[in-house]
Amino acid sequence: MTAFASWSGGKDCMLALYRYLQQENQGIGFLVNMCDPDGKHSRSHGLKKGLIKSQSESIGIPVIQQQTSSSEYEINFKKVISRLKTQGVHIGIFGDIYLNEHRVWIERVCSEMNIEPIFPLWKFDTTHLLQEFIDCGFKALTVSVRSDKLSQEWLGRPLDYRFLNDITRLEDIDPCAENGEFHTFVYDGPIFKKPVEFIKGEISFREKHYFLELSQ
Repeated sequence: MTAFASWSGGKDCMLALYRYLQQENQGIGFLVNMCDPDGKHSRSHGLKKGLIKSQSESIGIPVIQQQTSSSEYEINFKKVISRLKTQGVHIGIFGDIYLNEHRVWIERVCSEMNIEPIFPLWKFDTTHLLQEFIDCGFKALTVSVRSDKLSQEWLGRPLDYRFLNDITRLEDIDPCAENGEFHTFVYDGPIFKKPVEFIKGEISFREKHYFLELSQ
């Protein structure tokens, strides 16, 4: 059966997709990326829509980018799923690792939409997941960090073995940032036809986060 992948453009959804694609006779029909009401940025990581679009083109899987407010997120997410079901999509792939409250929400929404949710990363050790991501050859960088968890110097760092070594030395920081310590953008890897080109821009601060603007 055809599946969709819940999509942020970051490392966890990418690794979940990659793991799922390694399974025999499994296919992904669409990426689903929820965007801000203005339609210019992805909601979860604040990435420009064009970067996510270029990412999907390089991977070779079309992306659906749905505008939504926080209050109407579930309604609009269900609208997207309804459209996908008419195209034979009956499975959803999610990159959650251990936040049970979020999984409960996903399972409820998918049950109401008659969609089977799959969690390829669930309950795996997050240090091992980050190492697997790097070992597989994916290339990514941090695009936002929580100022109460990490300093501005972590912004824009590549996810490499040095990053893995440094992040695992810190206390109360999840190596995969499952608690929102940082967010990433993946621009190359084993399922990319070519790297996504981008330019690093200005650093901004809002809502207790440092953000690195990326443009094309």
